[in-house]
Amino acid sequence: MNLDELKRNYYLFDPVSFGRIFVFVDFGNVRPWAKEFWPEENKYRICIEIDIKKLAEFCDLVRPAEKFFYYGFFSDDAVPPGSRNENVRHKNSIYRIDKARKSGFSVRSKEIKMIPHYDEDGKFLGKTPKCNFDVEIALDAMRKFEQYDTVMLFSGDSDFGKLLGYLKSKGKKIIVVSTRTRMSVELERVADKFIPAETMKDLLRYDIKTNTPPPKGAEV
Repeated sequence: MNLDELKRNYYLFDPVSFGRIFVFVDFGNVRPWAKEFWPEENKYRICIEIDIKKLAEFCDLVRPAEKFFYYGFFSDDAVPPGSRNENVRHKNSIYRIDKARKSGFSVRSKEIKMIPHYDEDGKFLGKTPKCNFDVEIALDAMRKFEQYDTVMLFSGDSDFGKLLGYLKSKGKKIIVVSTRTRMSVELERVADKFIPAETMKDLLRYDIKTNTPPPKGAEV
């Protein structure tokens, strides 16, 4: 047994009994793991991230038939190109998506919508970003239904409960990877195997300060 197999069996599982595995990474849910893993370092701003390349390599330990990555991007039309106030959030989101693609993920992305919020008197309070991929993940899972035996979902979001419940009723095996605090009751009930993300935090660490910096304006 080589080092990768030892690592796989210790942190994940032996894939032999799970057949063809499809991995679904809801990165909008995964990225906040960093604040739970390294709370002091990320107290004021995220300085230590979840490394997308290491995440892909981690998924590859179970030899998935395919792995999907879902993440939104901020629009770049708010500020003129070359402006001093260039849209850093846009660059960062695009950088993460490109990194996922280069790491072997099949990427699904769309623009993040900014939803306005008002108080009871109608006073504008600001805008909140919103971009979930429940529908896209469900569509991929259903369209490719005959191509896999096991779903490995990186998310603890309860919204996936009905989808995973249906897939399990049709004979699919369900593996959920999430932090304990983000693991919903709905997914816990349906999962054949739950993998606490806390166990792998040292394998997924990306320290922005000590790693080679990405292109100007982007972080990870």
